[in-house]
Amino acid sequence: MTIEQLSRRAPISVRVDGVHVVLTLGGRAVSLDYDTANRLAVLLRGNGKIAKRNAGDVSVKVIGFANLTDAVLEEHKAQKSRDNSAVYSLR
Repeated sequence: MTIEQLSRRAPISVRVDGVHVVLTLGGRAVSLDYDTANRLAVLLRGNGKIAKRNAGDVSVKVIGFANLTDAVLEEHKAQKSRDNSAVYSLR
């Protein structure tokens, strides 16, 4: 692989397939068991923070993840009671 190929941004996607996480980078996909996926996430996040600091980037960014596809109204109400700033789109 050439340096030009490495420096290009590749499309990245992640999806859940039962108890596995499927990570796709460019045209290649790998299926990881959930424990391996969690360990990989920790390693990427930790080393990403170090690389960011080494690059002199001290900005603060908040990144979150939520999957509300299986949420029910009662769960929304419980969350709203704990966090009045929470906003939900219920259909």
